[in-house]
Amino acid sequence: MNYAKISPKIINPLYKGYEEIHASELDQELVLLVETRVSQINGCAYCCHLHAEAIRKDHGIEQVKLDKLPAWFNSSIYNPKEKLALEWCEALTTNPRQSILDKIKERLDAVFTEKEIVDLTATISLMNALNRMAVSLGDRNE
Repeated sequence: MNYAKISPKIINPLYKGYEEIHASELDQELVLLVETRVSQINGCAYCCHLHAEAIRKDHGIEQVKLDKLPAWFNSSIYNPKEKLALEWCEALTTNPRQSILDKIKERLDAVFTEKEIVDLTATISLMNALNRMAVSLGDRNE
């Protein structure tokens, strides 16, 4: 289903938000890692491929970082800021209790600026929305 063609007034702003995130001041390596992890959790084959390609080709992120992403919490290859962003990513994607979100948010406040937290949260939220569109209405990789 070509949902962008069927409902452009709703879907095109999502794509515009995606473009804005990739033009933002937020560390783009972090953006790609988070987008890829969200897509892995959601089982979006199209997005996993799209972000993995960008990681390898466009941003020069080491392949080993991509390989270890599903087990980021057990790897020393990710720095503390990346691990915290990935923890936030997993928490928002899997919808834990508010008390868990509050504890992670306190740690985010100590490491990220308010703008970075907003942009990171928007990145995660938007990727979840785009994943759910692709998975439920048709994988764009066909």
